[in-house]
Amino acid sequence: MKKKILLPISSILCFLSLLIIANPATGKSKKNNLFSQNPIIADVDSDPIRIEDVEDKKINELRTQLYKALVHKIQIKSLEKLAKKYPKYSIEPKMGIPDQQIKRFYNSRGLKSRGTFEDLKPRIKSFLMLQASAIHAERLYKRAVSKGLIVSYLHPPNSFLIQAPVETAFLRGNPNAKIMVLEYSDYQCPFCSRVQSTIKTIRKKYGNKIIFAYRHSPLDFHQEADEASIAAECARDQGKFEPYHDMLFDNYRSINFPNLKRFSKKVGIKDLKAFNQCLDQEKYRNRLENDQKAAAAVGIKGTPGFIIGSYDKKKGIVKGEMISGAQPLSAFVDIIDKYLK
Repeated sequence: MKKKILLPISSILCFLSLLIIANPATGKSKKNNLFSQNPIIADVDSDPIRIEDVEDKKINELRTQLYKALVHKIQIKSLEKLAKKYPKYSIEPKMGIPDQQIKRFYNSRGLKSRGTFEDLKPRIKSFLMLQASAIHAERLYKRAVSKGLIVSYLHPPNSFLIQAPVETAFLRGNPNAKIMVLEYSDYQCPFCSRVQSTIKTIRKKYGNKIIFAYRHSPLDFHQEADEASIAAECARDQGKFEPYHDMLFDNYRSINFPNLKRFSKKVGIKDLKAFNQCLDQEKYRNRLENDQKAAAAVGIKGTPGFIIGSYDKKKGIVKGEMISGAQPLSAFVDIIDKYLK
């Protein structure tokens, strides 16, 4: 009886990723699948399933690791083959590493505590030789590609895109915009409060090009964050979600149940009795819990969390990339500009 060999899941996924890159689905053009970043991996009753239909973040990370490893191997193998005919493409750099460069490395990295210069010199030299060899190989490879001597058919996997439902999110901005910034936040979270100025800057910068959506994701250790989220929904009943929302973030340190009712008066809610009843009876507890489930489903583990991408109004979904935490404006702009293009 043959002994079974069990492979770790990461090895299996990497092997499957290799098949995805190199093995086109039957019944389809080999060229189209070979060059595709989102190849067909199965047909179900003539309905294709593509890699992005089953891919999650972990699989995407594994595919990316595999791609980088393959790129390195392709570079080395290609140059080795070229060098047999064209010696100038030899990957072995012909230059040495002068002692002055080794000494400079030793001093700049603060290696005195690790040993004397003479003791560490051979290891530093070996490291610098490897570094020089890698840079040399990269330059040669690019030169060979530019001259048409090497053609790579390998493509990186697409960025992993998260698909998130909009559902009952509060929407601000152009309802017909094609790009959405969907925010999951907690009214007692200091980082959520801090990022609001960035959101306002983005709204001003992009105007009608973007629609903004807000869903609740109160954290368990924030004692009255749940009630604050419910209060915001009660304010929404009377057309005051946005000013109440801003009031909560501006005063996140002083959120407590009595203040939630005081804030309603400050933002001009007319029917205070209805607001208080809504809050006391936790009218929107189910909406809050649904928001929390939606946040967990797309991988939001802390706050604030954002999904930025293409908005399909008809389907009520946003498909894009995640930003976690109170990131600088540039992090948002980079993703938004990519989708606008």
